[in-house]
Amino acid sequence: MMVIEHGKSGFFSLAARPYTKVFLFRVSFSSCSSKLIPIQTRHYFFSYVKPLHLFQNLVKSNASQGGRLLGLDVGVKYVGLAISDLDNKIASPLSVLVRKKTNIDLVAHDFQSLISELSLVGFVVGYPFDRQRLAPDATQVKLFIDDLSETGKLDGLKFTFWDERFTSKNVELLIKPLSLHPVLAKTVVDKFAAVQILQAYLDYVNKKENSRGCNILEMILFGFRI
Repeated sequence: MMVIEHGKSGFFSLAARPYTKVFLFRVSFSSCSSKLIPIQTRHYFFSYVKPLHLFQNLVKSNASQGGRLLGLDVGVKYVGLAISDLDNKIASPLSVLVRKKTNIDLVAHDFQSLISELSLVGFVVGYPFDRQRLAPDATQVKLFIDDLSETGKLDGLKFTFWDERFTSKNVELLIKPLSLHPVLAKTVVDKFAAVQILQAYLDYVNKKENSRGCNILEMILFGFRI
């Protein structure tokens, strides 16, 4: 779908969802014709960024206004959610959303509410990385992200992928001795699988960020140029 938006000072933006770029043009009028002159490209839509880039952007935003991350375990029928703490070091279970092709607008609306209520600045989406083949679960994740993007309700938000292999299986083994009702067990599995995804991500990026900070400090102390 082509989106045309009128901006200030004679600017227009043209974009085709679900792509992540908005192209800006200045409309030039003459006695004979009008033409579109490209000005610049901006990133506005729900878009992917590399794992470390997401966290680095988060650190910058926290310096001024604060922000947290949402972990997602995407399944065929349900999406488990986990939330980071204010320091973005600890993940906790949040809730489970019902996933249907017909209710994607409602799911996107729920995400909008969570973004506002919890000051979310990005999503960490579980993805079954497998270099040998494209797993069916990977296709489900991509379809879900594409559907969310097409709603246009998460424009401006960034997301990244994190390896989710074996997370659900690990949780299933942990709760098996509890003999929970199947419906309750599925809810617990989805939420805590999301916790494992988000916690693994937070552990990794915090370790990287701390290591980077120590290296910079050493360079300063020993008089090296950064």
